[in-house]
Amino acid sequence: MRRLYSLLLGSSLLFCLSACPLIDPGDRIALPRYKPLLMARSQLEQAVAVLPPQALRNTGKIYLRDPYIYINERYEGLHIIDNHDPTHPEPVAFLRIPGNVDVAMKGSLLYADSGPDLLTFDLTDVRQARLLHRVREAVPELPMPELGDVPTEYQPQHRPADAVVVGWQKL
Repeated sequence: MRRLYSLLLGSSLLFCLSACPLIDPGDRIALPRYKPLLMARSQLEQAVAVLPPQALRNTGKIYLRDPYIYINERYEGLHIIDNHDPTHPEPVAFLRIPGNVDVAMKGSLLYADSGPDLLTFDLTDVRQARLLHRVREAVPELPMPELGDVPTEYQPQHRPADAVVVGWQKL
């Protein structure tokens, strides 16, 4: 009986394997192509601002620090939402931070990336967020959102010297 089960299992495996198409190692899967979104460093450093609430469009990470919710708008900044009443969360402000994808908090201090820079904000009053400090070139260049390819003309050696990557656009 055991031999019969082994024979049936082996036959089933052979049948399944014979139905699978062979993959040619020479076949290449086309990867999506991206171009970097560039901003002059001087413009990057002047662009941080507290703005009125904005619509949520391309959200990323969410950070909860009672009673506020912070929602990343990929490459653009941070939505600040008052969650005192969880049944009626209320947008408070949008903190524009070009090239932002990640945040962390300690006390009333918010740490956020801005392209290659690390920014520290005082959020004692979220409606009046204040930039306290900028560390230039503190984090690596923003990676592409998924596996992809960057055409030669967009490689780092072809970019203007004062340009920093603040996002990626699919071609």
